Amino acid sequence: MKLLLDTNILLDCMMDRQPFAADARKLLILGALGEVDLWMSPSQFTDAFYLLTEGGKPHLAEAVKLRLLKVKRLARICTLGEYDIENALESSWPDFEDACLYQCAKKLHVEAIITRNQADFERSTIPVYDCAEFFAHLKDAHGLVYEEIDW
Repeated sequence: MKLLLDTNILLDCMMDRQPFAADARKLLILGALGEVDLWMSPSQFTDAFYLLTEGGKPHLAEAVKLRLLKVKRLARICTLGEYDIENALESSWPDFEDACLYQCAKKLHVEAIITRNQADFERSTIPVYDCAEFFAHLKDAHGLVYEEIDW
């Protein structure tokens, strides 16, 4: 199952934002295990880097780069070309970043977009879930239940 992750899912996990971190972490683990095919855009990595380094503080940069390299091993990168950017700019989407992510989703033929800001993707023809809804969908549609266990 191919999924496009919004930046907020990555940040929920990396910043341990409660109560969303556990489900975001589970989703990334599914990617690591090959249960799902996770995708992101290059701009999401630059956005995450900026936020995780608190605006680009040099003393935080190296550690954040290492953490983002680990994420890169879990998610593939969809690049946008000239045609995709033009489509995003000509779209009726009010937020250009979301329009670009949607172009990635269309280009990749993903089965879903995973975000906590579903209202940002109300124009999407692709299903949009938050993490909890996605796990509920897996349970209802496929009988799959994923739980984190304490070691």
